[in-house]
Amino acid sequence: MTTNAQQQNLEEKRLRFLEKRQRGRFSQSDSLGLFALGTFGLHILTFICLALLYGNYTRLVQKPPPSLVQLASGEAITVAPLGSKERTPEVVKRFTVNTLTTMMNWSGKLPAATVEEAARPTPDPGIEIRSVGGKGKVTTAAWQGSFALSEDFRKEFLQKLVELTPSSIFTGKTQVVLVPLEVQPPVKIAEGKWKVGMVANLMIFQASNNLGDVIPFNKEIFVQVVEAPDFLVPSDESRIAAVVADVRASGLEIYAIRDLQSENL
Repeated sequence: MTTNAQQQNLEEKRLRFLEKRQRGRFSQSDSLGLFALGTFGLHILTFICLALLYGNYTRLVQKPPPSLVQLASGEAITVAPLGSKERTPEVVKRFTVNTLTTMMNWSGKLPAATVEEAARPTPDPGIEIRSVGGKGKVTTAAWQGSFALSEDFRKEFLQKLVELTPSSIFTGKTQVVLVPLEVQPPVKIAEGKWKVGMVANLMIFQASNNLGDVIPFNKEIFVQVVEAPDFLVPSDESRIAAVVADVRASGLEIYAIRDLQSENL
């Protein structure tokens, strides 16, 4: 009797143990459900990644590509697209300073075109100009730089410059240097037109006065857009054509210069 009870008790324990093990296992339907859930999660993650990639690609396509221009030297530079009547403030400012410096620096030497000429400067014979008061001379550099002026203003400016240029410049006894002190940002006054204020001094040096005399040169310069010539002038062209193409390569010209108003100083 005791033996039968013990066997029955052992059988009940064994059945309960097997039942626990069977309850702890996943059924085939449970495994398929988990697999489907995991696959769906991966699809969601993949969709998010693709959406991010598409957004980045769309922004990249809509962004204007940088434009490269290759110079004659072989160097490639990045440029920004501008309208035919547009110039950056830096270009307008640099053109103004370079033009005024070229026309108002009187060294009595010819502008150097090569390293050899810079090492051995040649005396400047000057360029003869007929003015109201008779004939006179301006420096070769000033004459070359004057091609950056509009045609009607250029004649007037050169005639005035003849009166200001001392003859001692061409004998090497006098030198004049333009020293810009402040160049104001270009102010757009119309489409393709700007005005630039410049506060500067003209330093005049003579053989007997190395300290130099100072003459204020405070001007308001008016600049406008023009068609830029092809500055790659063939070698068989005259030097004048090369000079004109070079000084007008920025596609700008000065059409007026007046005294800077006192309230702008």
